[in-house]
Amino acid sequence: MKRAMLCTTLVVWCLLMIHCSASAQEIPTAQLTKPIDPKLINITGTWNYTASASVVTGVCPPGGPASGTCTITKSGDTYTLKILSGRVCKPASMCTFTGQLSGNVLTLSNTDTVDSERGTATNALGILVVSNEFIDGRSSSRYVHPQGYECQWSNTMTLDRKLKK
Repeated sequence: MKRAMLCTTLVVWCLLMIHCSASAQEIPTAQLTKPIDPKLINITGTWNYTASASVVTGVCPPGGPASGTCTITKSGDTYTLKILSGRVCKPASMCTFTGQLSGNVLTLSNTDTVDSERGTATNALGILVVSNEFIDGRSSSRYVHPQGYECQWSNTMTLDRKLKK
């Protein structure tokens, strides 16, 4: 009787832990640091980046984590982020993203034909400028083959740098 009660208690505890773990993953994270005032944003220059927590859907292989350097430039209202190291981009145009800053959110993208079968890839970055030394958000990619199959990837993306004071 005691053994049955112990087993039942253990099963209930395990189910509760699984439920709590799944529920915790569904809770959106709260921003711990108030983002910089958009009027003070100056993000041009060289950054270190990290892409991690890659998730893939479709028949393509998962993208692994990556880290390296990138630059951000600004011309008028258009921002350009160019990956300099840490990723192989074929064609090279896939390492250059352009877009706009709205408030604290920098939205960048690119698209190109990427293989001899005329498959196209589109990449997008939605990243929050927390400070002039830290940017955080998500990236997503989509490949579409002319015969109709496709793959999608997403990962977290962080950029950081230390400014000279």
